[in-house]
Amino acid sequence: MCTVSWLDQDGGYELLCNRDERRTRTPALSPRVRERRRVKFIAPTDGDHGGSWIGVNQFGLSLCLLNRYEHGQQPPNDARISRGLLPIELMDSAASDEVHDRIVKGDLSRFEPFTLLVLEPQKKALLIGWTGRERLIEIDGEAAMPLISSSYDGAGVRESRKKCFERLMNGSGTASADLLFRFHASHEPARGPYSPCMHRDDAQTVSFSRIKVAAHKIQFLYHPLSPCSMLFDASHAETKIEMLRI
Repeated sequence: MCTVSWLDQDGGYELLCNRDERRTRTPALSPRVRERRRVKFIAPTDGDHGGSWIGVNQFGLSLCLLNRYEHGQQPPNDARISRGLLPIELMDSAASDEVHDRIVKGDLSRFEPFTLLVLEPQKKALLIGWTGRERLIEIDGEAAMPLISSSYDGAGVRESRKKCFERLMNGSGTASADLLFRFHASHEPARGPYSPCMHRDDAQTVSFSRIKVAAHKIQFLYHPLSPCSMLFDASHAETKIEMLRI
């Protein structure tokens, strides 16, 4: 379960992500610089399955994975592995076109349904969906922002959070990094299951990630709590990691 937004900025972009999970899930490990096939990347690690839901590599390519609940429970399949392993497999990609080609040629039957957001500087967002049966590819996914995934009244949660985003946009007139953060930290319409910063008895927004890709530098800010605990300033993230962009 996630809420994801992004913004083109200064030859790069910013990517923001709320991760919503059940309170019984093992806490994730904070992001660190890792390497796959000699390509460096930054990503947190899922505490239960070892994969990740978000990451950025040295080329400035970011991947962000959301579950797709609208296609229902898939038939049992012992060959399936965690969806979070897919972004790690793709983290050595140099460009969004390469991710696209690998997804088209790859065996997705190993995974439950998902949506994969692919961001690359100065290119439109690429959205790749997997329904459990077919691939859904949008080469210009900008209009889909923000992306919202929830196992709790999925349609109602998406509608409520999109309305919150639209209210903020109508009040500002233009998107900005500050507006996106205010959206992710928002408790509209009330602190609970429908607000972007989600709080339920059994689940909550467990972390906030912000990736900033500039001309020569990449920064990953990570807070292992809900964004409403950050004093409405994303600079208060607990973990800050920087890496040169090549």
